[in-house]
Amino acid sequence: MKSRLLIPLLAMSLVFLSCTRDPIYDEVSRYHICFSIDSDVLYCKGKQPELIQVIFYDPASGKKIDEAYMGPEGGYLYSFTPGAYDIVAVSMGSSRTELTYTKDFNLLTAQTKTIQSSPVKVIAAPDHMYAGVMAGTVIPFLSEADPPFELTIPMKSVCDSWKIKVTGVKGVEYSAGITAYVFNQTQEIYLKDNRPSGNCAIRAEGRAVQDEGVFEIPFCTFGMSDTGTIRIRVDIEALDRKVHSMEFDVTSQILDVSNREHLITVDFPTELSPMIQGGLDPSADKWDEHHEFVDIE
Repeated sequence: MKSRLLIPLLAMSLVFLSCTRDPIYDEVSRYHICFSIDSDVLYCKGKQPELIQVIFYDPASGKKIDEAYMGPEGGYLYSFTPGAYDIVAVSMGSSRTELTYTKDFNLLTAQTKTIQSSPVKVIAAPDHMYAGVMAGTVIPFLSEADPPFELTIPMKSVCDSWKIKVTGVKGVEYSAGITAYVFNQTQEIYLKDNRPSGNCAIRAEGRAVQDEGVFEIPFCTFGMSDTGTIRIRVDIEALDRKVHSMEFDVTSQILDVSNREHLITVDFPTELSPMIQGGLDPSADKWDEHHEFVDIE
């Protein structure tokens, strides 16, 4: 009986001994890409990208040929065909700015979603997306005697950033929120030649700086329009739910070449009121009758 059991056990041990696991080796690449990211922006600080998409286009047709994904520290290209390419590197992870028409280098754009289409097209204020374009770049075929090839792609934000400072408001502490609409802005930007396109308004949210008695509204834009006036409408909602609105012509401040801080200052002479007492904040000094007629027509 024991000899019958030993035979299958010996056979199984021979099977296991004959199976060996060889380590998997990646093909060594001699093509390395690194990035030089200029993240020095004035306002609406952008996050350092965690992932970058590198897209390779045919210079003749503009059509997408290949792509790779790597961290901001760069990476190697594997299974890659050397040649001439138009190359675009774009940071990923932007919360509002998105990349469109990625299959065609001539149509590749950065834009944000439209949140209102009539009577004026309004888009959400974009946030920083970092991009770099290298047109007509030749990645050579390397022989064994050639040194490794390294390509550095400079990247910077596709947006410009500004800040609106609202002064003259009394009762800043009674604000429930502030919104700015910046008119005569561009809707998108073509990455091929950093060319803005379209016309729209940008919607941006701000905050109260109570110790200074002002409001600040930072915003990003794909670019200011070259023609016409640039207007800003500021809406301030108070705790009493009343909305205070005012428009300003800020063209001269935008076009002022000495305005290197990109700061727009507007004076808004108004006064905000605190919350009206209601069911959640009752006053029981008197129990007077109160009659109110509401016109529902």
